[in-house]
Amino acid sequence: MADSNSNNDSATTETAPAPAIIGPAPSPISSEERRAKLEKDLARIPLFMTQLPDSAGDGDENAAVAALQTLVSDEPPEQMARLLKDEGNVCFRRGRFADAATAYTNALTYDIDDVGDSDLRVSLLLNRAAANLALHNHGLVLRDCADALRIRPRSPKALYRAARACVALDKFDEADECCRWGLGLDPENKDLEAVRALAADARAAHDARARRREERDRLRVDARDRLRRAVAIRTGLTFDVSRTDQAAWETEDGRQVSLDERTGRLLWPVAFVYPEAKQSDLVERFDETRTLREMLRDEVLAHPPPWDCPARPKYSVDNVDAFFIHRPVGGLDRDERLVRIGLDTSLASALDNEKFVIRDGVPVFIVLPRNDPFSATFIDRYRKLRLEQDAARKVVPSNKR
Repeated sequence: MADSNSNNDSATTETAPAPAIIGPAPSPISSEERRAKLEKDLARIPLFMTQLPDSAGDGDENAAVAALQTLVSDEPPEQMARLLKDEGNVCFRRGRFADAATAYTNALTYDIDDVGDSDLRVSLLLNRAAANLALHNHGLVLRDCADALRIRPRSPKALYRAARACVALDKFDEADECCRWGLGLDPENKDLEAVRALAADARAAHDARARRREERDRLRVDARDRLRRAVAIRTGLTFDVSRTDQAAWETEDGRQVSLDERTGRLLWPVAFVYPEAKQSDLVERFDETRTLREMLRDEVLAHPPPWDCPARPKYSVDNVDAFFIHRPVGGLDRDERLVRIGLDTSLASALDNEKFVIRDGVPVFIVLPRNDPFSATFIDRYRKLRLEQDAARKVVPSNKR
């Protein structure tokens, strides 16, 4: 007990031992150094070598390296090229055309010209052309066939594969020339006769498509010109466009006025906007002879809108008025005016109104319910804006006498 009290009364404080480190101690080398060491170790194993050393070294551990060096140094280039050609042929027969092309390419890297074996080089080039033909790499096919013909100008097989590539590339004159050349060398060559017939059929189909395309373009130009004239004779139309690279009636999304060729009437894309509901409807082909009432009754408001109050619907043709916003061409928002237009007005008459400006090819009408607080507020906002602008115009500047 005395010893225990003595320890408690002592002023000396002992330092607690450091906690033990759990797990392996941190490596003294960085991750980059460990990776470099691993790659160096793997490089000593023949399976993972990227290049053979100059000598096999001493000991049994380099016996495999010595064997590899002997294999590489003993195999003649021609033999290695033939082995790779055989590998490519197997891949080709199994439908692995990309692998076949790679094998033929690897074979062509060997220096086989020194042994005078031009037949092997031509065979490899034509085999690679066949693989690329299956892969639709027609430009590569033509390159290999051209190289083969430089070595062996009288090769019907090279001309046949070149002709097929030319047909695929719509080079019909070149395809016919290859076939003519090849049949001059081998008049009984059925493959060349077949590809010549294929080229003739392909040319005929290509020319027919070109004629149809030209006819469609001509009809489109004629239709656009007739539309331009139809719009031009309606002298009361006023346009304000945001782009200068299109006609006044054209729109960016392709919805634009069209001409009914049978009746000569214009069919307009027309927007009806409901400010209270923040909704809108687009009628893509509004016949200019129809009235706003007919369009609202028969199509736009033929059924209660889904956003209208089902218990007390406000938007029906008998309970709405139509307006459009007048803003002069080049004017600002403060220049806008709300103009009422009768529902029995035809679209053509509405657009002929001197205050109606068609912006970006789409006429826009505002639809408001009658005797409605929102409508009254909306109309009053434009009334106040007009009064403010009228008052501003009457103010005489102080420097005027």
